[in-house]
Amino acid sequence: MKIDKRVVVLSTALAVLMLCVTASFAAAAVWKDKGTNVTSDKTITLTGGEIAEAGAKGLNCEVKLTLTIEAGSSGKVTNLQTVKCTGFGELSKCELSSSESLGLPWTVDVNAADLSITGWHTKRKFKAGCATAEIDKTVGSVTVTILPTIGEMKEVEFLGSITGYKTFGSLKVDSPNEGTYGIG
Repeated sequence: MKIDKRVVVLSTALAVLMLCVTASFAAAAVWKDKGTNVTSDKTITLTGGEIAEAGAKGLNCEVKLTLTIEAGSSGKVTNLQTVKCTGFGELSKCELSSSESLGLPWTVDVNAADLSITGWHTKRKFKAGCATAEIDKTVGSVTVTILPTIGEMKEVEFLGSITGYKTFGSLKVDSPNEGTYGIG
């Protein structure tokens, strides 16, 4: 039986390609500090806005998020503080009485091109006179996009949704950490 040289060359090239692809998937993205791997926990804060929509009602909130970056490819949200909220739609005349972030810390996973927050759970209650007593929602996974690039985090955009509800917004990394941390 004679083996065609082209088949051997093609098979070898495919094997090398598969090895390279497998190796690139095995090398997970990690937290970086000015391009160098993070070796110890770092805590940063981000401030900005969150919009929480549930059908024809929603909230436009000013929030402050505390993120702990851990060595490797994980982290955690240790606090999501709601500073103030304004209702819209069916909640336009409602006044917020309390806001809680439940189940903290929430898990943060570093992906190749973004972050994932697992367990995002907020409970917001309204003062008497509002047709809605509270909005208590858990979003299983929130995707976080790093801006301007994944290697230099100055701002993030986030989006998570479940049936009938979504949370999204934009947060700016507070000084002195703006542009310092990223993933790679």
